[in-house]
Amino acid sequence: MTVFCYSIVLKMLEYLYFFLFINFLLQNLHSYKSMLYNAGMVALSDKFNELSEVSKVRRFIFSDLKNNGLMSLYNTYWLEMEDLFIDASEKLSKNLFEMFLIDYLTIQKSAVIPKKENLLKEFIDFYQEITKFQQREIIIKNIFRYSMYYLRITFADLQDEEIRKKIKTINALNATDSYPFLMEIFEDYEFAHINRAMLLEILDTVLGFINERNSKKPSQIALSFAGLSTEINKMLVLKDYTPHFVVEETNFLEKDTINSMICS
Repeated sequence: MTVFCYSIVLKMLEYLYFFLFINFLLQNLHSYKSMLYNAGMVALSDKFNELSEVSKVRRFIFSDLKNNGLMSLYNTYWLEMEDLFIDASEKLSKNLFEMFLIDYLTIQKSAVIPKKENLLKEFIDFYQEITKFQQREIIIKNIFRYSMYYLRITFADLQDEEIRKKIKTINALNATDSYPFLMEIFEDYEFAHINRAMLLEILDTVLGFINERNSKKPSQIALSFAGLSTEINKMLVLKDYTPHFVVEETNFLEKDTINSMICS
């Protein structure tokens, strides 16, 4: 009888310990979940921070277009664009897509050059602002079109021999800071805002501008492709207008802009 009672007591103690253990787990389950979740988020954050700025931009665009039911737009234009830039980048051993995005944002930000390390933030700021008044399809197609201009300029891949030679000369002078301006000019030509003769005259002006700049000491001049745009707009209005180059001494500002960027 005593043995039987002892067995019952042991069994009851086992059940008691079991219920206490279960109660402890239930009370601390939320803490464990939070701990695991936070650990997971830290790991994901670390992985995201390891990505390049271009990869982060891609993820942002993918997420935005997916959430808006526009995956066909992503596959048809964005992926196609990146594939073309991958092949092009391998030829020159440069990250051309990153360079293009910086130049494209330079246009959108009125000649303020975004820092490479801030590319994602700058792109998101631009994208969120422009989607307030423009459809995503138009935005993505616009980026794609400008990317084609960029590749044509970079490789002087143009059917018109005279235009091609002038672009090759610009590239030979290492005037890559002219690319934002040249993309805008190509856009005007694409939509017939200017004709071939005007385009050739503008390219001659760009070459003259580069040669003028290269003849001066970087510490003494501040020549601007943004400023040149104003000169060219005048030239288009006045057929006999001769662009002039303004050379002035300046102290360079911390924020890089087209106005302050001097080609090395």
